[in-house]
Amino acid sequence: MNYPRLVLAAVAALIIFFAWGFLTEGWLIRKDFAASAALYRTSDLQLRYMPLGLASVLVAMLAAVGIYARWCGAMSGATSGLKFGFLMGVFVACIHPISNLVTMNMDVKLGLEIAASNGIGWVLAGLVIGLIYKPPTT
Repeated sequence: MNYPRLVLAAVAALIIFFAWGFLTEGWLIRKDFAASAALYRTSDLQLRYMPLGLASVLVAMLAAVGIYARWCGAMSGATSGLKFGFLMGVFVACIHPISNLVTMNMDVKLGLEIAASNGIGWVLAGLVIGLIYKPPTT
């Protein structure tokens, strides 16, 4: 594995993932959170927990890049990154947001929007991972 590129790809994917999340959940669908406000921390408390969130997503991205590095073999690039991102997006959307929709008293529209946002976020992260991660040359 190419460890410097692995870390670089994970950090870049983290930035893209959070930028996409801010654009969608923090701006475009922000109003839709109101119907489920009782489920979420206040904005000031969310900011207090943000470092933990950043750290956990960085660890997740490092794991994802490690999986990608094993999965892509010697072929890395935009196409393999998009494929990987799509698979991760489907996996994450079905495991986290949709299972939360089932178990929480969440507005259905919001749950589906979060699932779509997470799915697209992972496609973008996968694209960035594919573009940045390069397998070691032999």
